[in-house]
Amino acid sequence: MILARFGRAVSSHDWFTALVELVLLVVGIFFGFQLDRWNDERLDRELANEYRLQLIADLEVERSDIIALIAYHESVRDFAEVALTAWDQQPLVEPEHLVVALYQASNILPFTSARGAYDALSANGLIDLIGDPALRSRLAAYYGQTTNQVFEEEKRYRREVRGVMPIDVQRRVLDTCIVLSTDTSISESFSDECDLGLDPDYLDEVLKSVTRHPSLRNYLREGISRDSIFIYLMNAKLEFLDKLLNELHSV
Repeated sequence: MILARFGRAVSSHDWFTALVELVLLVVGIFFGFQLDRWNDERLDRELANEYRLQLIADLEVERSDIIALIAYHESVRDFAEVALTAWDQQPLVEPEHLVVALYQASNILPFTSARGAYDALSANGLIDLIGDPALRSRLAAYYGQTTNQVFEEEKRYRREVRGVMPIDVQRRVLDTCIVLSTDTSISESFSDECDLGLDPDYLDEVLKSVTRHPSLRNYLREGISRDSIFIYLMNAKLEFLDKLLNELHSV
C-alpha cells in the first residue's frame, strides 16, 4: 500500500506526499525489524530463564550429592582409623569388625557433576543472559573445578588390601555391609548391622594375613590423608555452591 501510494505521488510529481510515504516506509521497515529484534530478545530471555531454573535444579541435585559424598567419605575415614588399630598389640574391636573396617577403608565414591544446563547455556551462547559478568565468571570457575583429580591415581591401599584379602570375605562384606540404592541414581552406603557369618578363627587368620603385608599400614595412612583432602575440597565446593544458588535465585 505505501509503495503504491509512493509510486503514484512520484508519477504526479507530488513530492511532499512522496516524501511522507517514503518516511512512513522507512519507519515501517525500521519498526518491523525492531519488533523482530525485541521478539527475539524476549524469546532468548525466556529461554535463558528456563535454563536458569534448570541450572538451579542441577545445582540443588549436586548439593544433595555433595552432602552425601562428604558423609560417605567421612565414614570411609572412620573405618580407616578403626582399621589402623589392627596393628596394635591389643585391638579395641573384634577381628570381624577389624576385617570389615579394613575392607570398607578401601572404598571410594568419585564425584560426578550435574552440568547439563550449564553446558547447554554455553553451547547455545545464552550464558551471557544469566546474571552479570561476575556471576558468569563464578559459574565458569565452579564448573571448571576438578575435584576428581584426587582420584586420578588409584588409592594404593585399595589395590593392595583387595589383593590380599580372600575373595569370599570381600563378597561377604559386599553382601551384608554395603547398601546399594538405585532410587534416583546408583549410590551406596554402609549398613549399620554387619554380620559376616564367618568362623571367628578363620577371620582371625585373615586378619593376621592382611596385617603381615609390609606396606599396607602406610598405604592406609595415605588413604586417610586422601579422604581428608577430598572431604576438605567438597566442603569448600559446597560453600561455593551455596553462594551461587543464592545469586541465581535473586537474578
